This record gives sequence, structure tokens and C-alpha cells, in this order.
Amino acid sequence: MALNPFQLLQFQQMLETFRHSHPKLPLFFQAVSQNALVEGTIIEITAKTPEGKEYCTNIKLNASDIQTLESIKRMKEQS
Repeated sequence: MALNPFQLLQFQQMLETFRHSHPKLPLFFQAVSQNALVEGTIIEITAKTPEGKEYCTNIKLNASDIQTLESIKRMKEQS
């Protein structure tokens, strides 16, 4: 399934709006990608609703995860 160029442009615009609204998040991902992408790192995500309900999950990075994340990182650098 190929992406429509118009859809890609829309996605890029939405991503830029998201980055502008949440400037700390890209900085966080940059720090993690530079310093914490090693086997055994635990990445935890928590979401808390305005009503106080919490959802939490985590993953422990394995060798395959590191390889996948490094491939994504290289693709981003090439674009």
C-alpha cells in the first residue's frame, strides 16, 4: 500500500503541529535514542485521564528491538 503524496504532506503538517504543541517530547526521544537504546532498558508509558484513571505499560528492550529502533533511526537520518 503506497502513501498518497497529499496524505504524506498532511501527516507531516500534523506532526509539526504536534511537535510545536509538545516541544519536550522530541527532546525526550532524542535523549533516549542517543543514550538509552541498549538491551535491558525498560521503557514505561503512563496515561492519566482528567478523571484520574491511569493506564500503564512497559517494555524491556531486547536485541531485536534495538535492531528495529536503530533501523528506524537510520531511515529518519536519510530523509
